[in-house]
Amino acid sequence: MIASFAASTGLFIAVAQGALAASFTISNQEMKISTERAEGAGLIEYTATDRRYDGKRIPVLVSGLRFSKSKGICQSTVFRNIPLLGTYTVKVTTKESTARDSYSDVIRTVAGATTATGHRSGVATGADTKGPGIKAGDKVDPASAARDSDSIVVTDSKQIVLATTTGSSESSGVSVRIHKGLNECF
Repeated sequence: MIASFAASTGLFIAVAQGALAASFTISNQEMKISTERAEGAGLIEYTATDRRYDGKRIPVLVSGLRFSKSKGICQSTVFRNIPLLGTYTVKVTTKESTARDSYSDVIRTVAGATTATGHRSGVATGADTKGPGIKAGDKVDPASAARDSDSIVVTDSKQIVLATTTGSSESSGVSVRIHKGLNECF
């Protein structure tokens, strides 16, 4: 789904938590990311699988952007059943963020509205010329189907994301809080 690109708005969070390499084993946790508005240029979307630390493979929609600008971002990660402490939520909010050469591995997305220009469906993943290309380390058949767009705007998005990577990012108005119990973005 094109709207999944908005997950890339959470890429700055990967930097805040320690920049993630392009090829890595993912944790066994999910992140919930919501965004009021996201604009992007150079989109590619294709399917792949992520390998969790416990060895399980998870199918994902990889959404890559050459450039994105997002406003009103929230990311939450729940840490369940910590011995002697219980459940805690780490919640990061950001007023505005920009990212370059970013990718998100998405398992679910919902958006209020999506507008794309220069959109193509069914382009071979390896033949994409609009987005940043196949993410380094992804094992993808270059002949498999992908979608790409020159530009995209998404409002009121909510995604469940397994991992994000970014070439570079800048954020303003960042707040990181730890909450006892569940306090997710949605």
